[in-house]
Amino acid sequence: MEPVSIQEPTPKPTLADVRHRFENWRKGKKHGSGIPKSLWAAAVEVCKGNKVYQVSRALGLNYSELKQRAAGPALRDARAVVPGAKFVEVSLESQPVLCSVELESAAGDKLKLTFSGRCRDFDPMEVARAFLRGE
Repeated sequence: MEPVSIQEPTPKPTLADVRHRFENWRKGKKHGSGIPKSLWAAAVEVCKGNKVYQVSRALGLNYSELKQRAAGPALRDARAVVPGAKFVEVSLESQPVLCSVELESAAGDKLKLTFSGRCRDFDPMEVARAFLRGE
């Protein structure tokens, strides 16, 4: 019988680790090249244990861009414009609803947000502003 190898779980990156990776990438990057997906993924992962603002400052990233990426698919799906769509509902958590917000634009489009707990990784007001701007 062959020995079974047990892999240790990959440790989550720290903010310092990711900052170091960004510094190394910036030293060798070509002018105009975009941030690699692996670095964005690491930045988003670090946001799970830190405030998005702190991470964006430490890594020298655009706060809104990082916030949108860290918000996950619920926010990206809500921002995806579907031609002819008049109503978009976003449920952010499966816990009992503590807050519900419904918006209607001047064009008659509707957005309903329901969430509970602290909104640490996403800003309901930013979602509302984007909706009312038609994004």
